Amino acid sequence: MREVDKSPMEVSYDAKASTPQSSAAVAVSPKFGVLIKAYLDENGHRWSLREYTRIENSLKFLPKTNLNKESAIAVKQSLLKIKTIPTFNRYLKYFNAFFRWVIANNVEITVNPFDGLKVMEKKTSQASKRNAYNPEQLAELYKLADKYGNKSIQYWLIMIGRYTGARMNEICQLKPKDITAGAIHIRGDVLKTDNAKRSIPTHPRLIELGLLDWVGQCTKDRLFHEWKPVRGSYSHAGSSWFSRNNPFKSGIKGEKATVDFHSLRHTVATEFKQAGVASQYAAQILGHSNGNITYDRYWKCVNISMLKEAMLFIR
Repeated sequence: MREVDKSPMEVSYDAKASTPQSSAAVAVSPKFGVLIKAYLDENGHRWSLREYTRIENSLKFLPKTNLNKESAIAVKQSLLKIKTIPTFNRYLKYFNAFFRWVIANNVEITVNPFDGLKVMEKKTSQASKRNAYNPEQLAELYKLADKYGNKSIQYWLIMIGRYTGARMNEICQLKPKDITAGAIHIRGDVLKTDNAKRSIPTHPRLIELGLLDWVGQCTKDRLFHEWKPVRGSYSHAGSSWFSRNNPFKSGIKGEKATVDFHSLRHTVATEFKQAGVASQYAAQILGHSNGNITYDRYWKCVNISMLKEAMLFIR
């Protein structure tokens, strides 16, 4: 039985496993590490690079061998010391999916030791999880951008986020050819969903601020090339920068800021809602699903000019 007082980061997997010590173990096969590799190889094509990386990294928290209920509980306890409850539950989703595949593809393993280990979370509405910026907060955010100037990636991260509602990981993958006077094309390699690939009308304010001049001066493949991708995440460095410099970060350790970068997305969504913008227009701009298979399948054929009027409600 492995020691249960090791930190989760010391727990890894490989193809070498010791002889099982107990008949209660459900994952004692010497091929356990191989099973993980086979699972990733067989299913990886279904996931985005970002999702693949998350799944692969989560599975590294599993012990090498002797994975029974006792050791699964130990993994849970160790993870909850270093991860939030939502993050643990996401890892648990990955563990459960892996074991469903294992049980279906390996006769030696018939039980999922992680079954029933989900931690219940306090129910909160989606809208309450993040706040939108108010006008005063936006003014402070613009001061932060101006501090770096309109030749900097920090300035344009904020301004593109403000006038598109795009996700940070989408913005950080933009290439010079993705931005024109007519549209900003979100088409990076690592996108959250199929709906994330889209074209957003370029807001007039971005043109006024000098976006096209900045894009024209870039000689690299990516506009935000100074921020290198980390484990499939193009927003890693940008997110760290924003978290450190967020004017609204809490002074209390562990407490979240009242608004963060993603709150810009909520701000745009709120502006659309208050202006009465049709939900399918807002969904197309923000890269959301409409919740309607017909809209989701055919809406991207709609001419981008139909979205320009909606963009003017972003002030």
